[in-house]
Amino acid sequence: METRQHLTIVGSGGSGGGSYNNVKVNGEAQFNGDIDCLAFRCNGTARVYGSLKGTSCNVNGTLDIAGDFDTGEAKINGKMEIDGNVKARTIKSFGETSVRGNVAGEEVGLQGYFSINGNCEAEQLRIKGIFRIGGLVNAGEVDLAVHSRCEVKEIGGESIRVHRSEGNVLKKLIGSFFLPADYYEGTLNADTIEGDHIYVEHTSAKAIRGTVVVVGPGCRIGRVEYTERFECHADSSVQEQEQL
Repeated sequence: METRQHLTIVGSGGSGGGSYNNVKVNGEAQFNGDIDCLAFRCNGTARVYGSLKGTSCNVNGTLDIAGDFDTGEAKINGKMEIDGNVKARTIKSFGETSVRGNVAGEEVGLQGYFSINGNCEAEQLRIKGIFRIGGLVNAGEVDLAVHSRCEVKEIGGESIRVHRSEGNVLKKLIGSFFLPADYYEGTLNADTIEGDHIYVEHTSAKAIRGTVVVVGPGCRIGRVEYTERFECHADSSVQEQEQL
């Protein structure tokens, strides 16, 4: 039976890959290989030149992973960069997250700046901030609170809500040097949005398909297809609409 040892790095250090019990980093650490652990905790900077798998992951600082990230629960306060795919039961990230592969989880909550090159799938997806998702967003419940100019290729789900994020935190954090006047006004650009109950505002999309579709203010939609109910704000434009 495999015996897992605890690994603690204080200050600056490193380790090869392997199986561990609890991994704790207080400072800066580099792991040269795949890490399989029960709990991963980092207060500082951790770089994994391989994949990271753990029951839980808690990072206050920076986490870079060259491979895949597979965990039960992840809480990130700071910056996370993943070259591979992310799979987790629960993900809560506050700060800046970049994933070159796909993201899959039951409950995904992202707040800050996010870039996902692939698809994002979840039972419940909540994003607040600036995001760019290159593939499909697919979730039972989708809530997107947009800051600045956000982009996603396709959105599919049962309940979909797209709205501007409240407050003006982004402007206070970044400042307004050399940026266009509408930089902080949240907008979403998407190809298609498809679901049961859909509400969108300040959204540009080629097509929206749903059972109940409510188009709020500031939208530019090419075509809307609905089965039960359709509403459109006077400030928005829909080129075509059809009840199926």
